[in-house]
Amino acid sequence: MTLRLLEDWCRGMDMNPRKALLIAGIPPTCNVAEIEEALGAGLAHLGEYRLLGRMFRRDENRNVALIGLTEETSFALVPKEIPGKGGAWRVIFKPPDPDNEFLRRLTEFLEGEGMTLAELSRAFGYGNDPFDLDQNMIPDMRAPMLAQALDEALQPALQYLNYKKLRVFSGSDPPEPEEEEFESWLFHTTQMMKTWQVSDAEKRRRLLESLRGPAYDVIRVLKINNPLITVPECLQALEQVFGVIDNPRELQVKYLTTYQKDEEKLSAYVLRLEPLLQKLVERGAVEREVVNQARLDQIIAGAVHRTLRRNLALPEDGSAPGLLELLALIRDEEAAEEEDEALLQAELLEGHFT
Repeated sequence: MTLRLLEDWCRGMDMNPRKALLIAGIPPTCNVAEIEEALGAGLAHLGEYRLLGRMFRRDENRNVALIGLTEETSFALVPKEIPGKGGAWRVIFKPPDPDNEFLRRLTEFLEGEGMTLAELSRAFGYGNDPFDLDQNMIPDMRAPMLAQALDEALQPALQYLNYKKLRVFSGSDPPEPEEEEFESWLFHTTQMMKTWQVSDAEKRRRLLESLRGPAYDVIRVLKINNPLITVPECLQALEQVFGVIDNPRELQVKYLTTYQKDEEKLSAYVLRLEPLLQKLVERGAVEREVVNQARLDQIIAGAVHRTLRRNLALPEDGSAPGLLELLALIRDEEAAEEEDEALLQAELLEGHFT
């Protein structure tokens, strides 16, 4: 149904459906800014794109969004889902015709060998009609070249389509059925990453595919802050949160004595503090119901500037914002400060030359 919706939507807008994506599973409460943020984190590797429109689907009680691409992209690069508000959002993409894709790859290989499909056909005894095959005329010396051509044409696609999925890890204690303990999951994942001959973006997509619950949330937040975060950085962050059990008391002391560094952006400090907070939650030292307040209290205590609450317009008696909302407020404040600094520098420069 969603693929047909993509095709119909594109037809109504006179668009090539192979230059479009449909994002499904978006909560109705999600605004444009939140959608754009999720798209930036999940689709940055595809190049330029535009959010063209949204639609509410009554049967799913979810919104779908149409995304326009500036050019056709490889089916292998399109993720099956991207992290977003309320969980993973499905990505629907019109796949290329298998025969056309195979012929394209085969033609590219033959061009590199200085041959055409017609010449290959004649070399294997087809004559002028590719379907007029005489089995007795196939030269044995040419058979290895066909095998190489087929391998060159299909191997890139097979690298992406046929792979053993990673085991599932969520960080839940105890693990749910079908889930792994962290140490065994980390070992298996590290070994699999070494064997895969695919792009870093594809490795990152497969890693996200294996995560659930708290573990997925940790990487989702990091990926929003840094869309190009590497797989080793993701694994390091997960190890900080879900690795070897620390003494809860020592962990709490470390959390309460972690302060913002000089010249460190407040948003970077928040993200550096978050793994410690999540580990405290996992160890039961901080209740999940008060995690937002615990985060805000420590950020206010550890920030370089003591006017943080006033700068962010946070009421004394109001509920603490969640992590993503807090980061959005902080980044807006940082952007305003950078703009003020740029204006000041411009004024000083202008005064220097007058």
